[in-house]
Amino acid sequence: MEIALFSRRKKAAEFERLAAGQENRIYRICFHMMGNRQDAEDCAQEAMVRAFRAFDSFRRDADFSTWLIRIAMNACTDELRRRKKTMSLDTLREEKGFDVADGAPGAYARLEEKERKRLLREALEQLPEEMRRMIVLRDMEKMSYEEIAQALETPLGTVKSRISRAREKLCDLLKKAQSYRIEVVDSLKMRGGEKHELHRIFKSSR
Repeated sequence: MEIALFSRRKKAAEFERLAAGQENRIYRICFHMMGNRQDAEDCAQEAMVRAFRAFDSFRRDADFSTWLIRIAMNACTDELRRRKKTMSLDTLREEKGFDVADGAPGAYARLEEKERKRLLREALEQLPEEMRRMIVLRDMEKMSYEEIAQALETPLGTVKSRISRAREKLCDLLKKAQSYRIEVVDSLKMRGGEKHELHRIFKSSR
């Protein structure tokens, strides 16, 4: 019994060591997938529990972070499918409101940025789960194609094509959104235009 207890404690200590520093990233991924803090926290916690339970099957020569991201993505997908409806991704209601004081420098610019965030999240809301995965991992988390392929256990070529289609779909949704006023979108080109514009949008949404 003492040996079994020592083994469990050793497992827990090793898991905590590897998981240290990953919590924020897992939460961010869950937040982008689920769209609100409560569901993100629930899915992130579920992912950690699943990962700990499956830790014995984790190959020590593999990358822990991509393994953990795969589990988090699956936890989010399971929850979304269970609900059988698209989750709201509008985070503005969670933010503290602010009043635009007369003459406040940059106040209206900040309002413009909030509007861009809202439109972006509404567009993400409309993406199919698989496309949303690709946008979250590539354009929000800045993972490489190779890392995404490993995390999702998907061929590299498939990952690249899915990311391309997801970007095109997201740009189409953004262009159709009312009050969307980023002029560059109207001049997007099929070859690379989506990538450059999305980079600018995601950078401004952070």
